[in-house]
Amino acid sequence: MTGETNKLGHAETVASLLAAIDVKRYGKTRNYVSGSVTELGPYVSRGVISTRAIWAYLLGRGHSFEEMFGFVQQLAWRDFFQRVWQGLGDGINEDIRREQEGVIHRLLPAAIAAGNTGIEGIDTGISRLKDTGYMHNHLRMYTAFLTANLAGAHWRLPAQWMYAHLLDGDWGSNALSWQWVSGTFSNKKYIANQENINRYTQTNQRGTYLDVDYESLAIAPVPDVLKKPFTVEEVLPFADCDAEALRLAVAKFGLPMWALDNPIMDDRLVIHNYYQLDPQFQSALPGTRLLLLEPSVFARYPIASHCVAFMLALATEIPNVQVFVGEFDALMQSLASPGNVEIVYQEHPMNMHYQGTEIPRDWLAPEVEGSFSSFFSYWKKVENGELLPAVVRDAKGGVVRDVKQLKSG
Repeated sequence: MTGETNKLGHAETVASLLAAIDVKRYGKTRNYVSGSVTELGPYVSRGVISTRAIWAYLLGRGHSFEEMFGFVQQLAWRDFFQRVWQGLGDGINEDIRREQEGVIHRLLPAAIAAGNTGIEGIDTGISRLKDTGYMHNHLRMYTAFLTANLAGAHWRLPAQWMYAHLLDGDWGSNALSWQWVSGTFSNKKYIANQENINRYTQTNQRGTYLDVDYESLAIAPVPDVLKKPFTVEEVLPFADCDAEALRLAVAKFGLPMWALDNPIMDDRLVIHNYYQLDPQFQSALPGTRLLLLEPSVFARYPIASHCVAFMLALATEIPNVQVFVGEFDALMQSLASPGNVEIVYQEHPMNMHYQGTEIPRDWLAPEVEGSFSSFFSYWKKVENGELLPAVVRDAKGGVVRDVKQLKSG
């Protein structure tokens, strides 16, 4: 998030970021840390804007599918990970296709946590992550490679460490990306040498432990700098998001706490949470808005204080929202007549224990359902589904009903 966008309200920030999207430059430069990225990730992860809404916005600007191809595929990657998470649930917390090879421990290298790996591009990225909650996607892959494939750490705890600091933290996307890099959800491990890192991070290091060819790197021993590990308690910010910390943060932002005797408008309770902070969610119908912060969820998937602050800053823009720090079951027990209250919430893997009226998410391709073993299998369904053939346009503005026609023409 840039300093300039932080000065705006979040709705204005999203509008500004949408207007600034350059799909052509994005496709050419997105792999470079200085390349054209949208910075919309935090708002997508927090449910403020959907992948489909971004797609619709770009269509409204008159872009052809050829221009948007790379950009739309990145939106599709995000939805692909969500579909896998939706299908597997907690199964994404275990190695999916095969066991991770070469695991030495299930901790986090201390040098990764501190950003002292000796690789300038990666260390700069880790420092920025801890300071701001932002890390470029290519740097996430580099960090995961260094941690899981070179240092021999199992991907799970390091993935949680990164998730804890990301403003756009999404456990499904993060866990499955780490599995993709570590080879447990892909055909092979991802590796990158110093030449590759120099190219995309605009650094010019030489003589590092990564400054070798790929054949040598694939069999390289663990560098000394990456050998010392940190434990779970040393790397995950449990104290930033326990019940007491959440209540203190809520008070700091001036948000009212839910009171047992508060009336419920039209006997309808609309639930917001860490993954659904859209002020427009169910706004057309009356109801009391409640931000539900379950300590058990944050104990399983802790987040750092800057992520708590971002969540609550977004929550301040939800009209008349109140906050309940506690479990969903405790919320139900607090209602005088729970059977007379309609509970409305948005579908999400973190909400599977909720009960009430479930609202589906706004998918890029809602007709493409189910879990998929690979992005390619998901993307083929998207290409052949209802979304793309109905709206794809060629470079001259003509409608292309068959995506294959676009590729062959």
